[in-house]
Amino acid sequence: MPTAIVGPIIDRKELMSASAAHRSVAAPVGLAALLGGALILAGCTSPSTPTETPATKPSASVAPVVRFVVPAEMNGVPRSTDDKWLKIPKSEETALKRDVLSPTGGSLAAAYVAPDHSEVIEIGAAAGRVVNPAWTLRQLQSGSLGQEDVRPADPGTAGGVGSCGVSRDYNPPLVLTVCVWAEPGSVGSVRFMALKDRRDKFAKVRAQLQP
Repeated sequence: MPTAIVGPIIDRKELMSASAAHRSVAAPVGLAALLGGALILAGCTSPSTPTETPATKPSASVAPVVRFVVPAEMNGVPRSTDDKWLKIPKSEETALKRDVLSPTGGSLAAAYVAPDHSEVIEIGAAAGRVVNPAWTLRQLQSGSLGQEDVRPADPGTAGGVGSCGVSRDYNPPLVLTVCVWAEPGSVGSVRFMALKDRRDKFAKVRAQLQP
């Protein structure tokens, strides 16, 4: 916005006429005083201090850095490197990478299988920015078809939100428990196949993955 000038505007022609009509010693003095006053008035309209720049707030788009740990055992069940058991976890890992923004590079696909196959734990996870964990959690759980008794579950010390559901028709007599989580820095899925509902083990698994 242009600077407003306070006070009368001095016309150049009027100043020249005044100088010609009054050639006494007092005329230059009066003219100098008049010009000086105009300059002072113009100077008073300039800002006395520079405009302050608003403080920059930390960006909300930065994802918390999440690092996953893949232990040799999960709840006492040994890890498997067999491609047969890693097929589903790898598929989950790929899908979950699409559910995060600004991926931080961390992801996980792991399987844990008891020697007699009575207990199987399949895990997929991806690290990155999650804008709305509650909404993302609903999307993840809706992708688990055939689930019954879906309800919120303790996500463990790693935080965020979690939910679990069960399916008793997936591979009888085993019960399939599918738990998912979402937090500002990651999303993940844990599938348990056991003789009973395993949602009570979900928090312990998260604690081992993100100690």
